[in-house]
Amino acid sequence: MDAHGFFGKLFDFSFKEFVTLQIVRYLYVLAIILSAISALSMIVSGFSTMQYSFLGGLVKIVGSPVSFVLMVLFARVVLEALVATFRIAENTTLMVEKNSREQERGS
Repeated sequence: MDAHGFFGKLFDFSFKEFVTLQIVRYLYVLAIILSAISALSMIVSGFSTMQYSFLGGLVKIVGSPVSFVLMVLFARVVLEALVATFRIAENTTLMVEKNSREQERGS
């Protein structure tokens, strides 16, 4: 099994390779799609609400684009924090390996 392929990393029980960095863009696309579906349902709900409360329905319709942008922004910030954490972990591992190699040469 190729240890550097997606499935190799997925079934690596030592967790030396990270799969998250490969799937984060798909998670972001999924977050955008879910945010769009949520905003569209908010618009539909707004039109439905207008039968009983015009102002309430109008607030939902006008607020749906703002809600969409905030949801996408939140997803982006969370995913960027996740990626930064994993990159810190990768870089720390590389630094430790480099340091241990240098110590072995010096001994």
